[in-house]
Amino acid sequence: MNNGVNNTNNNQYINNNQQNSNINNITSSSTSVNVPQGNKNVQEAKIIKQKSKIAPFLFFVIIILGFYIGYSYLNNKNTIQSLTYNCTPISSAKEEKKLDLDSTIVRDLYDKVYTNIREDIAQPEWNNQMKLYLAYRQIPTNKKYESNCNLFNQAAMDPYTCTDSFNPLAFKEEDLELQWKKLFGEKTTFTNGNIKLQYDCIGGYQYIADRKEYVQGYCQIEKSPSLRATKKLIEATSTGNTITLKEEVNYSGGEGINVPEYLKNGYYFYNFRLDMNYNYVFVNRIYQSKY
Repeated sequence: MNNGVNNTNNNQYINNNQQNSNINNITSSSTSVNVPQGNKNVQEAKIIKQKSKIAPFLFFVIIILGFYIGYSYLNNKNTIQSLTYNCTPISSAKEEKKLDLDSTIVRDLYDKVYTNIREDIAQPEWNNQMKLYLAYRQIPTNKKYESNCNLFNQAAMDPYTCTDSFNPLAFKEEDLELQWKKLFGEKTTFTNGNIKLQYDCIGGYQYIADRKEYVQGYCQIEKSPSLRATKKLIEATSTGNTITLKEEVNYSGGEGINVPEYLKNGYYFYNFRLDMNYNYVFVNRIYQSKY
């Protein structure tokens, strides 16, 4: 009888194990279900197809943007050129443009280089001494002040003197350097020196390094020239960033007085160029005979 009970228990144990095995098989098969390979390929194909449709559109947009940017650049460039050509004395084109002789810029530039007969006789060649003198002429009156004759070297400025009975004017060296750079350009070399032309009593400021000042000297002699100069500005032109002034000059003397050879009748061309600081700086003076 015990054997019958044992057999029954064994049979139940076997059945239970089989049921558990079947449940495990079902569970493992359900968790390991995979997406069919065919569906995955279809999804990838759809994505590729969508990208292939977007690419031409993006390419078209890029082309349109490129044309727009190019058109805007050319349009702005043409506008700037037109404004530059018509609204300023600077011609963006290479052709020559005539300027109004009464315009502010033409009169201002001409005043900076115009010289009278005494100055022409004193310094016919436009060397560094003349350039220093021209820069000195640009110093405003309010930059000059009353000073004294301390350290004035009498021998270096003959016929100029400076004594206690004379109250000289003076100005700072940096004021002259500023006018030099405005007239001749930022990158040009400035060197301090006495302001005195060869002709008597023109200029007459001595540079005193220890004081960093230019001090006026007194001149007792002032020669009156027996020559005359007739000067006329006859043309002003602009080409690119350059302005050229054309001056007609005629020298003449009184009865029995000859004009020196170094005073030449004819045309003088004064060339200016626009520098990076938007100043028209003097470049050179060129002489041309009438004949």
